[in-house]
Amino acid sequence: MSRFTTGRLGLLVASLAVIPLAASPATAQLAEPSAETIVDALNTIFGKQKARASHAKGQCVTGTFTPAADAAGLSKSPNFAKAVPVLARFSMGGGNPKISDATKAAVRAIAFKLDPDGKSSEFAFVSAPVQFAKNPAQMLGFLQARFPGADGKPDPAKIKAFSDANPETTNQGKWLAGKPVPASYAGVNYWGIHAYTLTNAKGDKAVVKFKLIPTAGEAGLTDDEAKAKPADFLVDELKGRLAKGPASFDLVAIMGEAGDQTNDPSAMWPEDKRKSVKLGTMSIAAIADNATCDAGIFDPTNLADGISGPKEDPLFEIRAPAYAVSLTRRAQ
Repeated sequence: MSRFTTGRLGLLVASLAVIPLAASPATAQLAEPSAETIVDALNTIFGKQKARASHAKGQCVTGTFTPAADAAGLSKSPNFAKAVPVLARFSMGGGNPKISDATKAAVRAIAFKLDPDGKSSEFAFVSAPVQFAKNPAQMLGFLQARFPGADGKPDPAKIKAFSDANPETTNQGKWLAGKPVPASYAGVNYWGIHAYTLTNAKGDKAVVKFKLIPTAGEAGLTDDEAKAKPADFLVDELKGRLAKGPASFDLVAIMGEAGDQTNDPSAMWPEDKRKSVKLGTMSIAAIADNATCDAGIFDPTNLADGISGPKEDPLFEIRAPAYAVSLTRRAQ
């Protein structure tokens, strides 16, 4: 099975800010659900279709990652030793392949693979520094609350009950509500919401969170400008931008400190009080055939030596199996 596809779940999770919240207040105390159960819930909301269970709408691209001088001091990863090719996919949150690009409540995302033909590392970033659920059980409750009732819509009373009982699930929605609709996939910050450990050649370790920062700066739309945009303007804008030259992002490591949450992606680190180290620059140069990305999954647990994911983060652990379920279903 190819590893390229971004059927991603954590991303899918962040994506679901498009739908109202709800579920039983006891959700967080339930046993962790299986990956198949999570994908079942997504299919109940968005329908079974030949598309990702989440982040159904997107665009495959290619480029290059060039490491910065300071990268080797933090990680011995071969991805940070020399310039390597990149396979990536920008996407809209949610499982609706026809979602409007002007939807404010949806995260934008980028999944990418450094050195797809060698010792690769794969990541899934979203346009918010937090996830909307801290574990798969809470995620499942979050999704179940969105199940349509007899009128075909979620029940607002369940939304409020779930939000009141699980206040951390509102963090991502509040973040997105306070930001403008992005004018470009290349004009928004993206975060890897999980905590990673970097190990250098000396064996020194550092706990970090990753962030991609657009070198051209953030670009947003007013509400009126967003309303006037066509449904698919983000890909059109990206094609026009790349026709003039690459779009680039700086990859930085936000350095963790004692007391920072490392197993709860719904918890926000005080980024403005943390040191950041530039690891390199990702340059997106060309539009690629979506079939290239659709042939597999972007597996965030696939990491080259020198980079490791969180050991006690159940939402990180369920990503790969959930993506695999999504891939199998859309291929059938």
